[in-house]
Amino acid sequence: MLRMLSVCVLVAVTAGLVGAQEPVAPPAAAADDWMPTEIKNLTVLPKDMGPADVMRIMRAWNEALKVDCVFCHVGTVGKPLSTFDFASDNKPRKETSRVMLRAVMDMNEKFKTIESDEPPSVMCSTCHKRSRHVDADLPPAEPKPAAQQ
Repeated sequence: MLRMLSVCVLVAVTAGLVGAQEPVAPPAAAADDWMPTEIKNLTVLPKDMGPADVMRIMRAWNEALKVDCVFCHVGTVGKPLSTFDFASDNKPRKETSRVMLRAVMDMNEKFKTIESDEPPSVMCSTCHKRSRHVDADLPPAEPKPAAQQ
C-alpha cells in the first residue's frame, strides 16, 4: 500500500511539474495513441498498475527527459508503438531508469520525515530539466563585489 501511495505521489508530482513547465512538442513516438491491453515486466512500478497509468507515467518521462520511447525500450523511431517490445530488458537504459526511479521513491520517502511547511520532493525533472543528460557541473559563481575581495 505504501509503495502504491509513493507511486501515486510520483505520478501526481511528475504530471504537475511537466504540465507547469513551458510546453514542448511531444516526441514523435509518444504521439501514437496506441494502448497495450496488459503491462508486462513491471519491476518497480506496482505490478497491478493499469496500462493507462503506466502510459501516463512513461509519457511524462518522455517529456521530462525529452526522449522517445526507444531511449529505454526496444523499437524503431517512427514505427507504431504496437511494434515495440516494451517487456524486453535488452536496453541497459531501462535498468538505469529503474534504479533512478527507486532512488526518487526512496528520497521522497525520506523527505517525509522532515518537519517543514514545504517538504522537499524529487522527480526526474529535478535534475534532468528536459534533458536526458544531467549537468553535473555547478553554474559559474557570481563575481563578488570589489569590497569583499
